[in-house]
Amino acid sequence: MINWIFQLLVFPGLTFFVWIAFAFEWLERKTAAKIQSRVGPLTAGPKGFLQPVADYFKLIFKEEIIPRNSDKFVFLFGPPLYFSVPAIGAAFIPILGEKGVLSHSYDLLFILFIMAFSVLMASMLGYAAGGRYSTISIGRLVLQYTSYEVPLILSILAPALLARGLSLSKIVSSQISHWHVFYAPISFAVFLIVSLAELEKPPFDIPSAKTEIVAGWMTEFSGRPLAYIKLTKNLNYVFLSSLATTLFLGGPLLPIDVQDEFLKTILFLLVFLIKTFSVGFLIFIIKSALARIKIEQATSLLWVITTPLSFLQLLLIVLFR
Repeated sequence: MINWIFQLLVFPGLTFFVWIAFAFEWLERKTAAKIQSRVGPLTAGPKGFLQPVADYFKLIFKEEIIPRNSDKFVFLFGPPLYFSVPAIGAAFIPILGEKGVLSHSYDLLFILFIMAFSVLMASMLGYAAGGRYSTISIGRLVLQYTSYEVPLILSILAPALLARGLSLSKIVSSQISHWHVFYAPISFAVFLIVSLAELEKPPFDIPSAKTEIVAGWMTEFSGRPLAYIKLTKNLNYVFLSSLATTLFLGGPLLPIDVQDEFLKTILFLLVFLIKTFSVGFLIFIIKSALARIKIEQATSLLWVITTPLSFLQLLLIVLFR
């Protein structure tokens, strides 16, 4: 029991994913700076590696300003609940083998549920803030979510069909010899596109367009609640990248057999990190290279292009697999 709690909260669970989230933020900021001919984080830690950690604790100790017209209970206690969504989802991701810390025969359905719940929590936080920018942002967020939800489900359904199961462990074990990305490249591309929409990153940063609505639904937040929200967004980066690794890139597995258990664990961890950071880096490149599009362009792209492509991929899998 103690060992299971340690795995859930420390390694390879919550604490491990939080540190990867800080590393993701540093890599994102460095990648964007390189593309835009800037320096990026430089001061805290070697090459500014600890700057995300310093920024987080700076927010933790800042004053919390509560808007007069806000729902104070949701405003203060909603961000920790919002943080729990990717934190729980990360526990299902296989890191040191075919199974995660939490595992179930239908855990893929739970993953879809918590991704939808994440958008619900963001909407509740935006409305609880009571600001005009937050209200505009939530309207855009809900419209964008209803546009990418269908292609998201269809892109995740492709590896489930290939593995003939709704369990992440079964999906991972079915990729020992061949990754699903080779059989479902369209679904992999669609998953990356909808991940940008889920993360509210360019070109789908419409709900948080800084030049239009300040910081979107996060505008009214400060101090500790804002720290929770920003950490949650970074953790979502890691969660979606690791989910792509699990569904399409074989998770931590390699087509080799290692007898020594300790060596096998280290190998699984290194393979998982390399694949996850590779997917994350690909998302950073796409996000840094593209400009924001209009909400009607986003809905048109997600409904008219990605949804038919996802259906086409499923049809190809049914016909030829």
